[in-house]
Amino acid sequence: MDSKRIRDEVIEILANKLHRLPTLVDGDADGFDFAAQKLVPDITDNHLDIAEVAMDLEDAFGVNFEDVLPGGQGMETIGQVIEFVAGKLK
Repeated sequence: MDSKRIRDEVIEILANKLHRLPTLVDGDADGFDFAAQKLVPDITDNHLDIAEVAMDLEDAFGVNFEDVLPGGQGMETIGQVIEFVAGKLK
């Protein structure tokens, strides 16, 4: 799977669960810096949302978030989540 497809699918999963995040097809997403966007607390501070996002990403990509969930230390930004998923798929 190429990096653009991974990026787009991660963003789509996040946007579907975290409704404060624009989707890639929204006109509001033009110019939005997904890579630098912090998940917690900018998009959500609800730990249940984060757990659901992690499960959806695990199901979609077959990866496992062992020690750190999206939004946690070292995976604060959407870009870091994308890098984590891409690294697990290589």
